Amino acid sequence: MWMVFGISAGALLGLYDFWTKKAMTGNSVIPIVFWSAFFGGLVWLPAFFPIAQTFDLYVDLSKTSLHEQAIILIKGLAMTLSWIFAYYAVRELPMSFSGAVRSSGPLWTLVGGSLVFGEDLSALQMSAVLISVLAYYFLSQIGRDEGIRLLRSGPMFFMLAATILSAMTTVYDKYIVQQLGLPIYTIQAYSAEHRLFLALIFFVCVAVRDRALPFLQWSLYVPLVGFSWVGAEIIYFLAIADPDANVTYLSIFRRTSLVIGFLLSVLLLGERNVGRKFLIILAIVLSTVLLVLS
Repeated sequence: MWMVFGISAGALLGLYDFWTKKAMTGNSVIPIVFWSAFFGGLVWLPAFFPIAQTFDLYVDLSKTSLHEQAIILIKGLAMTLSWIFAYYAVRELPMSFSGAVRSSGPLWTLVGGSLVFGEDLSALQMSAVLISVLAYYFLSQIGRDEGIRLLRSGPMFFMLAATILSAMTTVYDKYIVQQLGLPIYTIQAYSAEHRLFLALIFFVCVAVRDRALPFLQWSLYVPLVGFSWVGAEIIYFLAIADPDANVTYLSIFRRTSLVIGFLLSVLLLGERNVGRKFLIILAIVLSTVLLVLS
């Protein structure tokens, strides 16, 4: 089931990527980061009230130590910084290219998983991972035909930074859940509110710098960004809560978000070089299937 949850989270993240692209139209990064964190925090706010006991989701503030809060806060900080980097890159790049940079995510997660949890891959499984990573790499090479140079593109480097932070968070999530034994809903609820607090700090800093509230061009996509992230996170935590879950595999499964995002980009945003990109994304899908079967 953890594999099913991982793939489902990836599919929902594909919608999240598309809605982020739409929400960023005409907007700067910090307002979207703040409002997406706001709606995400809003979803989890009822968990701190006794009524949540009805659904076994009550988070008792008195039963979480400052040490545990600090551990969860590290996760929230890494995620907030990852959002800032990623949102800027998504705004500036076609969705296929921002997804291509994320291809390095399994590599960083593989390194983290091997160092922290001692996870090893068989030759067949390693081949599946390499096929996926190479497919993303060749997809990024198409960028040369569209005027995007990997080594000269600031948005590409921002997406790489976001990818590394996300990979670190993937490994850290498993550590929190399995080593510290904190309830999943407690981690999610606190992390959502921490992200809101951190995003508010960035929002206020920008407002003080500009001496005006950051401009926001409102659309339905703004709350959808926050809600979809929370939904994907819930499904994802159900996956990593399984003791048999492998964070390297989960990182691959989350890359199915590229498939969903690419299809939506082709249909609704006029993605270029569709034929060549389709073949590469097909290789990504096949590598994921190979990994599951192996």
